[in-house]
Order: sequence, then structure tokens, then C-alpha cells
Amino acid sequence: MKDHYIDAVTGQLVVDGDPFLIRGIELHNSTSSSAEYLQPLWERFAGAGVNTVLAPVSWELVEPREGEFDFGLVDAMLTGAREHGLKLVLLWFGSWKNGSSSYTPVWVKRNPYRFPLQFDAAGTPLDNLSPFSAANRDADAAAFAAFMEHLARVDGREKTVIMVQVENEVGLLGAARSHGADAAAAWEAPVPAPLVDALRSGASPHVRAPLEPSAPTWGALTGDADRTAELFMAWHYATYIQHVAAAGRAHHDIPMFVNAWLDSIVPDESSRADVVFAGGQAPGVFPSGGPLPHVSAVWKLAAPAIAFLAPDVYFGDFEIPFKDYADTNTALFVPEMRADAHGVSHSFLAIGKYGAIGVAPFGFDSLGVDETRDLRRTYAQLAALETEILRAQTQDRVCGFRVRAGEEEPITFGRYEFVIKAHKERGEGENLGYGLLLWSGEHTFIAAGHNFTVDLRPDGDRPVAVLQADELVAKDGELVPQRRLNGDETAAGTRIRIAENPDRVHGFMPASGSLSGVVRFSLHSRERSHGSPGPAGQRPVVVDGG
Repeated sequence: MKDHYIDAVTGQLVVDGDPFLIRGIELHNSTSSSAEYLQPLWERFAGAGVNTVLAPVSWELVEPREGEFDFGLVDAMLTGAREHGLKLVLLWFGSWKNGSSSYTPVWVKRNPYRFPLQFDAAGTPLDNLSPFSAANRDADAAAFAAFMEHLARVDGREKTVIMVQVENEVGLLGAARSHGADAAAAWEAPVPAPLVDALRSGASPHVRAPLEPSAPTWGALTGDADRTAELFMAWHYATYIQHVAAAGRAHHDIPMFVNAWLDSIVPDESSRADVVFAGGQAPGVFPSGGPLPHVSAVWKLAAPAIAFLAPDVYFGDFEIPFKDYADTNTALFVPEMRADAHGVSHSFLAIGKYGAIGVAPFGFDSLGVDETRDLRRTYAQLAALETEILRAQTQDRVCGFRVRAGEEEPITFGRYEFVIKAHKERGEGENLGYGLLLWSGEHTFIAAGHNFTVDLRPDGDRPVAVLQADELVAKDGELVPQRRLNGDETAAGTRIRIAENPDRVHGFMPASGSLSGVVRFSLHSRERSHGSPGPAGQRPVVVDGG
């Protein structure tokens, strides 16, 4: 049995035999290039509730001369993480990083004849190693294999590294497809038979294969020309990365994934028009061939060593890529997103609604205490609820949300219906609420997050009320009740409030807010019996729930 793997049934990440929820951060690109620079940051990471650090490993630094390897920086990261009880996800910045090849070693950059670049239609070389070159592929694979062999040797027992990202935001910028001699030959070659079969079965929303039994060339595929070019690049990037990943997995078999620089065209424009969430609007403006949802079938066919594809999400409607990647992958992971309040507010949505194995806001290491307040609060809540969340993810008993003032989010668990609203104080206050609602028992629930209310809907003709509510705090690794909430704090048993600041419930009387942002509550409903009226003309009350 593997120590770390993606469970094919649940889609969860298993670490040392148990499901694991990543409360991650991704370092700035150059932070891990200096052990001395990184050393004082470890304590700050651990103190923020982080349990996993995503850090680059640069090909240019580990193989400064061909065949000579230096993994001192990797060893320093392993030491720092272990000393502070943290896990690592290491990011292999090899042939490509953000649509360019800036992390290749000097001996690669200085020899473009041996290690060829790609070209645009005008014949201009682009800063992007050719994925059609066996020399490029084999050099990268040899370095990656040495890196993974080293990990197996120095981390095989401690198992600090739980996943590896292979390359970073691959794809071609500046052209929809490469026009070098090697690419031209590949364009005229037959499309691989498994991909032809997949295209004939509707694997691409943009490109089709002709029905004739003969193997078509890439130019014979039908559909939008730029999308055909993108599909062509996706196949060859994925094939190259499969070779690299397989070389590494032969030495150390832990989950590997790839991440995507997103485009700005959603897959179904007719139903989600004018929605922009990153990148550009055409292949080559965003990195053509990268692991986007509409080419995910290509990546899965060509790169079976890759466990899942992951989105880097910074702009627009985060929920669109969350859903698209959750729908097209065994697991959802967000290895990069904004570390400000806007980005962090999507954490519960990814984890609670789309079953993500975790999130990793980018650039925490350059932010001050005030700028990381939302992240630290959110991670404290996720840490306290990790066991409950992981169990609930497999049973459809948790739902994450993010609501603005004036919006409502309905949630139904069993017989109970709830309405989530952003909590807005009278006068000045926040206009965004986010968190999760978790069904932990037949009549018991947990609400966690920031700045929202949970209103209770009737159960048919029976009113539903709060039977008991406790604010929970983490103590010795467990959630324990701190305050019994009632009266003003539950609006007389009709509402659960997750808000740090006092609320003017009656216009003048302040109600105390929730300090931890985690409340466990149970519900009960009342119905009139069909018996005889009581002495005052009232029917008996039947109470259930608890």
C-alpha cells in the first residue's frame, strides 16, 4: 500500500494512511532559492495554521552543470518543514514555468541547437522549449528522476513530501501552435488512434475527428483552427510530461499533478456569457496546450502518470473553474489563488461544495500580519474541523458557500432547510459572508466561517427552532464548547450568527458575536397532535430533534 495517494473512490488525498486536508500556502517563486532566506519563515507558516507549504524546486539550481546535482536546497526545505510539523508539496520548475522556459539550466539555454525552442508563424523563436524534442524531454526527465530518487532516499521514511507538481503552467505563449521544423513534422503525422477514438466520442467541445477509418493528420481534424492547434499542443505537452513524470515515479511513487494558467472563455458561452476568470481569450494569448478542462481528455490519455489537473485561480468567478476541474478530475486541488481576503473567502467553497483536497493561497511569505488575518482565521477553523469535514465530504453532508449582502444561499440536509445570508450590521459592516454548513448528526449541525447567518425554514407546517447551540473552540486538538449561545445570540432560537462584531439586534441592544466562528447547534420542530384539546383549549405539543 502506498503511503500517499489519491483515493480513486472518494477523491481525497491520503497521507500516511489517513485522509488529509491541505491548508497550504505557495511560496513566491524565488523564496526557496535560498535556505538562509527561507529559514526564519517556517515558524511563521506553522503559527498561521498552515499544514503544507508549496515550494519550487528549480532545475537550474539542482543541476547547475549537466549530470552534476546539488539537492542542498531540497534538504534544507525538508529539515525546516519537519522541525515545524509541516508537509511539503514540491513544484518542479523544469522545462516550463508560466508558459516560458526561464528555469532551465544555463547549459540548456546556451545550446539552442541541442535544446531547441519553439517558433511562431513568422519564424521568430519563443522562450519556450520545444515539447517535440527528445533531447529536451530526456534532459528534463533525467534531472527529475535524480530529484525523485533523492527524495526517495532522504524522505522515504519521514514522508514529508506528499505530492509533486510536474512543471508549472505549461503551454505556448505567442502562437496557438509551434511552427518549428519538429512541430511541422508532428503536425503532418497521424493523430494517435486513442485520441481519434476519443474525439469521435465527443471528448472535445471544439474539435472532431472525421468518421473515415483511416488515421487523420492533425490538419484533417474539423473544428476551430486555433482550438485544433491547442489540442495538438496539449497532446505533445502531455506526452512530454508523461515521460518526465514516469521517470520520477519509477524512483518515488507519490501523487503528481499539473497546474493551469486559465483562459478567459468558459466552456459553454451560451449559458455563461461574458464571464472572465483569467488569462486571454485565444490559445497563445493564454498558454496554448495547458491542462484546461476542455482538453482534459487529451491530458488523461497522454499523461496517465499525472493524478489530476489543477487550476490556478486569481480573478473573476472562482466557482466556474472549481466546478469544471471537480467535474473532470478525480480530485480538486487549488495550488494557487489570491492570498487576500477575496481569495481566502473561496476556501470553504472549494472544500465544502466541491470536495477539494485543499487550497494554497500564493505569496503568504511577503504579507504582513494584517494582510493574512483572513487566512489565519480560516485555517484555524479548518484545522479544528478537519476530521469532521473529511468524513462529511464522502457522505454529502457538507456544503461550502460564499454570499454577498442581499443574496441568499439555500441548503437542504435531510428534512431541514436553511437559508444562508451575509451578515451585515446596521451602518458600516462587511457585505460578504463565507463558510460551511456541516450535518454532523440526525438533528445536529456545525456552522463555521465568517460574517453570515443561518436562518431556519419550517419543516412543512411545523416551525423549526434551535434546541441548543454552543460556540466551539479548539483545545488540545479537539473542539470543545466554550459558551452556550441563547437569547440575543440566537435571535430567540431562530437564527445562528457567525459574526465577530456585536450586532444591534433590537436597534439598541448589542448581541455578542461568535469569537471562534464555529458553532454546533441542534434543532427541534413542533407539531400539534391529533388528540383532544388541553384544559386551555390547546392541543399537546410534540417535540422531536435533539
